[in-house]
Formats: sequence, structure tokens, C-alpha cells
Amino acid sequence: MAFLVTIIFVMLFASMAVALVTASNMNMLVSRNRLESNQAATFVETGLLLAQKELGGIEVSGTSAEDVHTAIAAHLRDAWMYSSAIDAGSIYADAGGVVFPPIALTRSDGHAGSVSLAIASDGGVDDNPTIQIAATGRFAGAVRTAYYNLGTRVSNPFDDFSIVSKSRILMADYAEIRGANDDDEGSIFSGSDDSDAIYICDNASVSGNAGVTAEEGGISIQDDASIDGEQVHGADEPEWPEIDTSGFEQYVEESVTGDVDGDQTLHNIRIPAGTNPTFSGNINIYGVVYVESPNTVTFGGNTNIVGMIVTEEPAIENLDNNKLVFSGTLSVSGVENLPDEDRYAGLRDQTGTFILAPGFQAKFKGNLGTVSGSMTAGQLLFKDNAYGTIRGGLMNLSDAALTLKDNACLTIDKQNADPTPAGFEIEYSLICVRGSYKD
Repeated sequence: MAFLVTIIFVMLFASMAVALVTASNMNMLVSRNRLESNQAATFVETGLLLAQKELGGIEVSGTSAEDVHTAIAAHLRDAWMYSSAIDAGSIYADAGGVVFPPIALTRSDGHAGSVSLAIASDGGVDDNPTIQIAATGRFAGAVRTAYYNLGTRVSNPFDDFSIVSKSRILMADYAEIRGANDDDEGSIFSGSDDSDAIYICDNASVSGNAGVTAEEGGISIQDDASIDGEQVHGADEPEWPEIDTSGFEQYVEESVTGDVDGDQTLHNIRIPAGTNPTFSGNINIYGVVYVESPNTVTFGGNTNIVGMIVTEEPAIENLDNNKLVFSGTLSVSGVENLPDEDRYAGLRDQTGTFILAPGFQAKFKGNLGTVSGSMTAGQLLFKDNAYGTIRGGLMNLSDAALTLKDNACLTIDKQNADPTPAGFEIEYSLICVRGSYKD
């Protein structure tokens, strides 16, 4: 009996020992798998951080996904050219995405793994695409994958301020700038380094903010004038866009070589250099008005424009010889309201701009009504009770001051404006999409 009990106890302890060893091995396996999985996840995070660090804020362009991929691949090849861990020369792009070689990563204890990246856009920049970054980390037998999204941000020069000038801004004699939907829409910016880059006097008023690049000074308010918003010192300059007017000449159908009066309707016209015409009477203009330099073009009487005015940029800037003068009653509708006819094919898509006149002075007197589109010129000048609502921004490009005086009153409506005005070479940059991370 005693012998039997002894055998039973020996067998019992042997079984327990086997169970303990098995459990211990299982725990070690689980721990090792967890360690390897965590390390693979760390490699994933490293890969995503590498991509985010290099891609956040870069400028991209292109009408297709492949164009976006090409821009990203070119940037990363340059950024990682001297990296010992990444074979930057092997990064390439195709319609499916950006293709990378595996990136080798070594821990401090000498154990190595890798991370593979894949980047793909679902469209070109005009499609407001989502760019997905996928990272797959490998360590020993573990594999982990996670995703993060980037989106595009349009670098609009009117993002922070509705009226922007490379030179001074002068307001006097009860001139007003105000917002149509909120006070901030009536905000102004001067990039001048003058001590009075923004000079407001004689009861003039601004409903929004006033920004200058100077850390202090640069804004002068005199004689009961007012700025209702903040005075922003050290403001960042807007992204001054490159302007290209050459693409609009293709729409021209006929030339206007002298004065135009009476009741007339014109379509897609060219104003040749040196003709200096005056439009008077009841004039309807549909499509593009392409103005060659030098020229002084005067719009008097009642002018109705469904379209846009574009100028040839002068070889040498001379605002005395290049002017657009609006002295009568003006009514403006955007190109999207042009008839659906072959002569306007393509032009109907060039939305968001009324005047694109680098190197010209654009002078306004009288009633502007509601102008559908931004206005960009060498100099913008509003006087003699000029008033109206602008659906878009104003941009002053020359050294001559953007000026409002003599009871001029502008109401800025950004809420109903096109964020990408035609003729601007708008830049798109990549930004992280909050909350898009998943694994």
C-alpha cells in the first residue's frame, strides 16, 4: 500500500512539473510574441513619423494622382539623399503610389528589423485628395501595419486678410472697409516696411484687423479714424501668387481699336496697345476683355460685364501709361454665368476673378454694385464715392499705395468668394488629417 502511494505521489509531482514547464514555455512564448509585436509597432511609428516629418507642409501640384505621387517621390529622394538607412535613389512613383525600398532599423542591442512605407493619393490637387501613408513594421516574426492620412491645404493669399498690398495702404476722407458677413472680412494687410505702412485718417474706418510685418509701429491712425479689429504686428506675409495672364488671350474673337458708345454688345474682345478707348453709353461685354500694354481704358456710362478683364503685363511697369478707369455705373457677373456656348468653352471654368491686371492702375469712381470675383492690379485706387460689394479679395502688387478716399466704401464678401481665383498659380501643401491614425 505504501509503495502504491509513493508511486502515485511521484507520478503526480512529475505531471505537475511537466505542466509548470509547459506553462512557463507558453508564458515565455507569449511574452516574446508581445515583445516582438511591440517592437514591430515601434518600427511602424518610426516610419510614420519619418514620413510626416518630411511631408507636412510641402508644396505639391498636379492634376492627377500620379502627378502628386511624382512630387512626393521627388521631395523624399532629395530629403533622404544622404540617409544611410534609406536607399533614396530607389524611391519612385507611378499611378498606384510612391514605392519605397524597405528601411532597415537597428535597435541599440543590435537586433534589427525593418519598416516599409506606401503612399497613395486618391486624386490630383484640384480634387482635394486624401493621401494615405501606410507603414508596415517587421521585427523577428511579428508584423504590424498602421495608416495615417494627409490632406491638401490651399495657399490662398486672402486666407487671413481680405485686402492685401505689397505697398502702403492709405485711407482718408470717410473711406470705409467692412465685412459683408462678419467684421473680420474687412481685414487689411500691408507688406510695406514704412513707419506708416497702414495710414488711416479723417474719419476713415476698418471693420476688421489691420496687419503689418513690423514687430512694432507701422500702423498710424489719425483724426477720428478707427480700426475695429486687432492691430497685428509681426504678421506673416500672405503667399503672394505667381500671376499668369497669358492663357486668356486664346479666347479673343475681335479687337476694339477706338471709342465705343451707344447701346452695344461685345464678346471676347482685345484692346490693342496704344488705342486708349473709352466705353460710354449702355455697354454689355461678355467673356474676356484682354488689354494690351500700354493702354488707358475708360469705362463710363453703364457697363455690364459678364466675364473678366485681363491685361498683358507691361515689360516695364509704368502706371501712368497703363490704366483701367471705371467712372460710370458698373455691373459685374462671374464667368460661370456666361451662356453655354462654344466661344466660352473653358473660360466658364476660370472662376473667382474679375480683374487680373499686373502693372496697371485700376481706378474706380462711382457705383461698383456687386463684383463677382477678386481684383488684382499694380495699384488699386477707389475715390469719389466709389462703393460696392466685392465677392473676393483685393491685391495691390506695385510700390504705389492701395488707396481709398473721398467717401469710398467697400464691403468684402469672402463667404461667397471662390477660394482659388483664376490666373493665380495657387500652391497646395500637405497637412495631417487629425484623427486619421488607425492600425
